[in-house]
Amino acid sequence: MVITIGAEKGGVAKTRIATHVAALAASEDVDVVLLDTDKQGSAMSWSRIRNEEGVTPSIPVLALPANPARELANLANKYTLVVVDIGAQNYRTMLECALLSDIVLVPCGADQQEVESTLSVFATLKDMGPRHELGNIPAHVVLTRMSPLEGSKATAELRDYFASEDISVFKSQIAQRASWLATGKSGRAVHELKGRDRSQKAIDEMQAVYKEIIKRINGEEVK
Repeated sequence: MVITIGAEKGGVAKTRIATHVAALAASEDVDVVLLDTDKQGSAMSWSRIRNEEGVTPSIPVLALPANPARELANLANKYTLVVVDIGAQNYRTMLECALLSDIVLVPCGADQQEVESTLSVFATLKDMGPRHELGNIPAHVVLTRMSPLEGSKATAELRDYFASEDISVFKSQIAQRASWLATGKSGRAVHELKGRDRSQKAIDEMQAVYKEIIKRINGEEVK
C-alpha cells in the first residue's frame, strides 16, 4: 500500500501528516517505511530526533533516492505500507509517485495561494489519471491548519469551493493547534506527546484522518 502526501506549496503540513500516518501505522504493528523526497530532509530530521529521544516504535525513513518512482515500486514489495513525503520543490517526483499510489493526499489551508496551487495540482493529476491502474488518480484534499472553531464559516466556504471545482475533500481535517509544533521538536506524533503539549482534540483529528485514509483505500463509505 502506498500513500503519497504532497503539494506544490511548502508549509502546508505535508511532513507532519506523513510522519503521523507512519507513526499511527507503526503503533498498529504495520510494517511501514517513510520515504523522504524533500531536499530539506524534514522527515529525516524528525526520525533522527525520535531515535535520539528513544521514542518507540522506531520508524525507518529513507532519504531522496536517485530514482524515486523505481525505489517506491521496490519498497512497495518489501513493506506493507510506504508513506511518501513529497518536498515542495519536487513536483515532478510527486506526479511520478502518484501514479503508483493507492491514495494521494494534498494538504491545503485557507490561504488563497495554497488554494490556487491545489487547483493546479488537481488539474495535472486529472490529466494523468488514465495512466493510473484505476483509470484515475485517487487524490483528495486534506484541510490543514484550519480554525479550531466548530462550524467555522471560512472552513465551510472552502469546502463548498472545492466541491464546486469537483475536488474531493476529506471529511476529517486538522485544526491549528499548538501541540503540532511540539511534534517536530520531540520526534513524536501528537498521540505520543505528554504533559502540557498533549491535546486530545489534536489526537482525535489526526486519528480521524488516518482512519479515513484506510477507509478510502479499502473503498468503504466515509460518513
